[in-house]
Amino acid sequence: MWITIYYIFSYIIFFYSIIAMLALLYLAIRSSIAQKRLLIDAPDDETIRYTLKSSPITPAVSIIAPAHNEEKTILDNVYSLLGIYYPNFDVIVVNDGSTDKTLDLLIEEFKLKEVPFINLKRVPSKPIKRVFKSEDERFSQLTVVDKEPGGHKSDSTNAGLNICMSKYFVSTDVDCILEPMALYRMIWHVINTHNPMIGVGATMLMLNGCVIQNGRVVEAKVSNNPLPAFQQLEYMRSFLIGKLGWSSHNTLPNISGGFGLFDTETVVKSGGYDQVSLAEDVDMLLRMVTYMENTGQKYSLAQVPQVSCWTEGPYNIRLLYRQRIRWGRGLCEVISNHRKLFFNFRYGKHGGITLPYIFLFEFMAPILEVSGFIFMIWLLLIDAVNWNTALVIFGMIYVFSLSLTFLVLIFDYATKSVKWKSTWRSYTKLIVAAVFEPFIYHPFITTCSLIGYFNFLRNRGKEWKPIKRKGAKKRVEEGNEADQNSQFTSNA
Repeated sequence: MWITIYYIFSYIIFFYSIIAMLALLYLAIRSSIAQKRLLIDAPDDETIRYTLKSSPITPAVSIIAPAHNEEKTILDNVYSLLGIYYPNFDVIVVNDGSTDKTLDLLIEEFKLKEVPFINLKRVPSKPIKRVFKSEDERFSQLTVVDKEPGGHKSDSTNAGLNICMSKYFVSTDVDCILEPMALYRMIWHVINTHNPMIGVGATMLMLNGCVIQNGRVVEAKVSNNPLPAFQQLEYMRSFLIGKLGWSSHNTLPNISGGFGLFDTETVVKSGGYDQVSLAEDVDMLLRMVTYMENTGQKYSLAQVPQVSCWTEGPYNIRLLYRQRIRWGRGLCEVISNHRKLFFNFRYGKHGGITLPYIFLFEFMAPILEVSGFIFMIWLLLIDAVNWNTALVIFGMIYVFSLSLTFLVLIFDYATKSVKWKSTWRSYTKLIVAAVFEPFIYHPFITTCSLIGYFNFLRNRGKEWKPIKRKGAKKRVEEGNEADQNSQFTSNA
């Protein structure tokens, strides 16, 4: 019997690994084709800016950025949001019951004054207490919403939606630093598609290790801290291979909650964000897809390969542990709440392909990996390890993982989406991270995912706790205050 179990489990692990690698290889191929097409067909940033700036069909966009106890980074990040290039946008910062100086700093820095407001109440959220606008014309695009604490980012985003008047909105985190051309790049996809565009994702990278000035990244570097370096590599694979590959089939599995553009009406009609979801980005996309499929409407989803947003990731084990447990529990919520979509082509490719893939190769992967580890220990105890087979399988997976890393770096170098201060030094750090990732980082992430699963089964860990920020390095130069003030006079 034990021999039978041994062979069955060995074959399961072997074929599961082969299928997973083939799926990733296919996504990499699709991503490379998309990259090549975009490099050939898409105009450069300046052409996009010139075209959209003068076009009468360029839509208005609202940037909604929830904030909770962000006093260390709030001013730099709001300046970043206000300093992007786009002719018709506004910024809605939603203060979710901060207990530190977040709101006070905003009021003082941007000369805010309480104003009357209209709460459209299109989606559920905790009550809005006050709305502020700036008395300084330079910051006329800024609105600050002060609301009762909702405990989740999604509740704050819903509050922003209730006062949003734009055709499209961007959901982001207030700790994110946006590239000046971010909106132009995303809207270019919106106006160059046959079917209505309901969502656009963009590439995000780690802010850790970078240097900012006047709310912009002026020196892009990979952090010397191993944890952000591992995350940098993880993000690059996710956005430049995974999401770009899926987007070529109009089947994006999610649009990152850190930075994504959505059609406002579609989100509202889909019920807005789930107020208690720990995976609000995946949940919102599936709500939109479900709504569009149920109403028989055609739609498009897109992914921008250029880096358009920088976010500060967890910089120590405790914060990373907390974040990834939350992600693990959130994945369980998505699978449970949207189970009717699985293997159901009535909901398009998302139901028939994307969600089954998420279940088999994202949800099941930690379970099978830990099962395989336990199985390996058992084989060691009974001295039944086939070392030749084990080494071949491990070597195959390890070489494939390194190959994906090199492919990602080639993509990044070819598109020149990031102007690294020292390209080869940054790439060397990422390669070193890739070498050690399977032995250090990946087992830790797998463990966190499983703990998140157990929390879901025990109905624990529902609370959403924002990641504590250190803030990025700042470059302060003589005359920078004048530079900062001048960037708002012609930010289109």
